[in-house]
Amino acid sequence: MSALAEAAGKSGSRARLVWAALVLSLVLNVCFVGGLVWSRLQAQRPITPAERFQQVAKEMNFAGSERESFQQFFQTVRRETQQMRENNRPIMQRIWSELDKEHPDQAAINQLIDQATENRRVYQKDMATALGGFLDTLTPAQRSRFLELAKRQQDQNAAHIRRLITP
Repeated sequence: MSALAEAAGKSGSRARLVWAALVLSLVLNVCFVGGLVWSRLQAQRPITPAERFQQVAKEMNFAGSERESFQQFFQTVRRETQQMRENNRPIMQRIWSELDKEHPDQAAINQLIDQATENRRVYQKDMATALGGFLDTLTPAQRSRFLELAKRQQDQNAAHIRRLITP
């Protein structure tokens, strides 16, 4: 009888060991797949303008007054960008409405495009003024570093800054 009890004990501990290995394997696989899904979602999520500005501020390592000036610049950018979008939204809707007609009036479309372009031009001039005002608050070294950052060709944050003032 003791041989039977010994065999049953070994088989029970083996079964527990197999179950533990299966549970551990399942947990590791779930963690791996979860990490893979999370990394894909993070990689596909576009960075917001606020996050871009935070990254620039972090890279520039602004002190108190520079950080405040940068924050004011960011708020100006945000406000003016929103205003330009609000001004151009009805114009763009009118363009699409005109294009939806059987015989669209190209002169009307061109006039609407000119209006939207003028709104963008005013926005770019306002952004150049705001950027100049912000740059005036920086030391010459910070100003040079900021402008070098803005000129980086492959940097998304730099591209965002350049788009504020370029056509």
